Amino acid sequence: MEISNHNSKGGLVISEDAISTIVTNAAGDVDGVVGFSNRPADVVSTIKKGSLKVTRPVRVVQEGDDIDISLYINIAVGKKIQPVAEEVQKAVKEAVQNMTSKLVSKVNVIIASVEEPQNEAEPTEIEE
Repeated sequence: MEISNHNSKGGLVISEDAISTIVTNAAGDVDGVVGFSNRPADVVSTIKKGSLKVTRPVRVVQEGDDIDISLYINIAVGKKIQPVAEEVQKAVKEAVQNMTSKLVSKVNVIIASVEEPQNEAEPTEIEE
């Protein structure tokens, strides 16, 4: 799927992958989001597209001039689900609208799991 905009000066096409990247970057910056989860495969879409690519964590649908976004996230243990989801909705909507100049009518946030945050390994010093 691509989002298209044509006028007398020319055309603009924004790929779904570009919007998905904007969405994951914006959602990943929200405190409490520890990762993303692949969404369950939609059998009808898989048959129509002939690919398992539809199982990515972000789904973008264009309806007229509006964009609907669905996003599967994993949140950190101990975080309240509703405030994290609302912050993700706000961050994703603002980021996509600012970068594409398209109206985002919906941001559906689906909590796929609750996980312990992954701590990055700190380098250890070796005594000689």
